[in-house]
Amino acid sequence: MKIESFNFGVENIDRFVEKRNRNEPFVRWGLDNMEIERWYLYTDFSPIHHGCIQSIVNNAAGRGLTENFRINNKEKINDVLKQAFFEFAVTGNLFLEIIWKKDRSEGISGFHIIPAKYMRAGQPEDAELYSDTWFYCHDWINWRKAGIVEFKEFDPNNFTDRQIIHIKNYQPGYMFYGVPDYLSAMLDIRLSRAISQFNLSQINVGASPSLFIHFPVDAPDSQNEQENLLARLEERYTGAENAGRIIVSWGSDSKPEITQIQPSIQQGGFSEIFALVRENILAAHQIVDGSIIGLPSPTGFNSSAEQLETTYKLFMNTTVKPMQDFVLGQLQDVVQLMYPNEQINLVIEQNQPL
Repeated sequence: MKIESFNFGVENIDRFVEKRNRNEPFVRWGLDNMEIERWYLYTDFSPIHHGCIQSIVNNAAGRGLTENFRINNKEKINDVLKQAFFEFAVTGNLFLEIIWKKDRSEGISGFHIIPAKYMRAGQPEDAELYSDTWFYCHDWINWRKAGIVEFKEFDPNNFTDRQIIHIKNYQPGYMFYGVPDYLSAMLDIRLSRAISQFNLSQINVGASPSLFIHFPVDAPDSQNEQENLLARLEERYTGAENAGRIIVSWGSDSKPEITQIQPSIQQGGFSEIFALVRENILAAHQIVDGSIIGLPSPTGFNSSAEQLETTYKLFMNTTVKPMQDFVLGQLQDVVQLMYPNEQINLVIEQNQPL
């Protein structure tokens, strides 16, 4: 009897590395150079993580800046404010492509936001730890075929190259790329999705939890016959709509042997794990009460209106405002270069908690 082998291993790396290869001009974002892509995907992995990100971004952007400066020929700063905070909250990085005036000696006229997934740091020369070069590519999996565009770090005295301003959330151990605040909860975000996938699989497989079927006769000689029999069984007895169907067999003195394989985790056994996952994700985002992002407890909201307001203020002061101050401080310097004769003060009109 042939038994297929199964791989039950899971990826368990919760940090990424900045990898340098000799034959590549850029520093890899993770071992496969695609770690940043996964950070974007993680926003769809877990409803808790997604809720945290959306709440942070919405509160950071508030009702917009009180003074709406034009940043390019199509957009004003409030048009891209949520995008800027989303990029920084999800990736820990914000990339601005500088737009120069026709006469570069007159300064810059604006900027565009480039999603972090399209950018890679250039390899520093002579084993240095600092690089002033960046590369853009719309398809980093096939970067040799797609081609890359070189940028230099912003220099007001460089009137030749295309230039980038890189704003990053620094964390020790990473020299080239910023990291998101929730980096420590990467495994919990993936675990949250894995639990949902497992439950969905259990529902989709109507013969749950699993069945081992043995026919007490020799297997058909033809491989096609064996595969057709398996396909007919799967078609008839798996899927949520087939749950509870009766298996009927025919035979004189023998019948198929059907053994139900009991799961190692009983029904509802994931509830404690999921509760811990939820708490870890909220802690990584520095959200002390899930109620303020729309995650009430099973018995209702955890707090009264007064407590919710206090919790909201704590959330704003410990999570949102530090990011606001840092990002707006960096953007203010750029806007000041665009409007050198004006007093620039980027102020957010905040949302009301209740």
